[in-house]
Amino acid sequence: MIDTSKNMLYHIGNLNTESQRISYQMATGKNMDKGSENSLLHASLISIEDKLRTTENLKLQIIKSNVINETADTSLEEMKLSLDAIKVDLLKGLNSGMDRSDKLALATNLRGIRDNMYDMTNVRVDGEYVFAGSCTTDQTLIKDADFELNGKIEFGGDGFLRQIAVQPGSYRDRGVTAYDVAFYTASSANAGETFTFENGERIIDENGNEWKLAVDPYGDGNDYIQQYDHNGVIFHPPEDLQVTASTPQVYPNADGQETKATYSVNVPAAAAGRVFEAKHNYFEDLNIIINALEGYRTAPDGQKDTAIPLTDVEVRTTLSNGLELTSKQFDASNIGHGELGGRNNVFNIAYDKLLSQETHYNILLQETGGADMAKLAMESKALEMTYQSLYSTIAKMNKLSLVNYIN
Repeated sequence: MIDTSKNMLYHIGNLNTESQRISYQMATGKNMDKGSENSLLHASLISIEDKLRTTENLKLQIIKSNVINETADTSLEEMKLSLDAIKVDLLKGLNSGMDRSDKLALATNLRGIRDNMYDMTNVRVDGEYVFAGSCTTDQTLIKDADFELNGKIEFGGDGFLRQIAVQPGSYRDRGVTAYDVAFYTASSANAGETFTFENGERIIDENGNEWKLAVDPYGDGNDYIQQYDHNGVIFHPPEDLQVTASTPQVYPNADGQETKATYSVNVPAAAAGRVFEAKHNYFEDLNIIINALEGYRTAPDGQKDTAIPLTDVEVRTTLSNGLELTSKQFDASNIGHGELGGRNNVFNIAYDKLLSQETHYNILLQETGGADMAKLAMESKALEMTYQSLYSTIAKMNKLSLVNYIN
């Protein structure tokens, strides 16, 4: 028999290698298995794939942000509906035909609305508090331990917005904070102006930093406000503004409500661009309204003073003032809703852009590293014919034997 094994095995090995290449490319759609086959092409593919993964991750992050944005939008809309409902009840309470039992029913209704507003502001998505500010794991609103007695609800977040990446190295503010939902601006001032705030109101500057009152322990009139950072730590180096005037707390007053201590601060004229706002917690007003509907004054600690009932005239005065403050809160929430809509639109535009980029990178990746299926089909057919020809030759050569030539 003629020995053709080495020669034939060599050719079969080459065909098998080519078959593996074609099978890999047809199965994966890629025109290259190992980077060593074409180092320049491999580097280009890595760069495109990296950009594609980055774009996909940004898109997923914006999808999550859009869910949070939509939840915030719905909650703010419901908040405004609740404020409208409160105004309707207050108008009922101001009706001269309402007796004490009717007003007690209104108070019960407002308590329910207050609970709903509390839940709306504390809404969460995937473990994140939507209106908490920069640290979304902090609970937005926190009820006082004696809430059932004093109705106190405090804001546990801050005035800083979360920033979300919309492109590599490019970030946008997301959403609004509780300052835009359940607080209204009681007083504001720019550089060279004066603003006044009540004890308990939150002072926020143009950057979202909070300023807290430092009361002179010696009573020498050296009170001032200090700037704190987003971690709740006094700014370093310390920055403060002197309180120029203050009014002590008085209780009760002619309207049956306490007069809280107030303070005035002058913003230096040289501090160009500075803006200060005293944010008032609407839940405090709502507590006073509920207590008035039940016929009682509200003490400085938020509790109703059952020792000094309100007259009908005082109740009407309190409800009238509450109606005005509720309208003020509605306007503040409405402005916050508008700001939220503008920020949400930024993310919608960013998502559309990322979707377009993802499509672009997928096409580029296919064009750069994709296999030519038509060419592979022709190569596969040619390879099949070569296999058949080679095995046919081997079979014929194996039949050649010296025995066939011996008579």
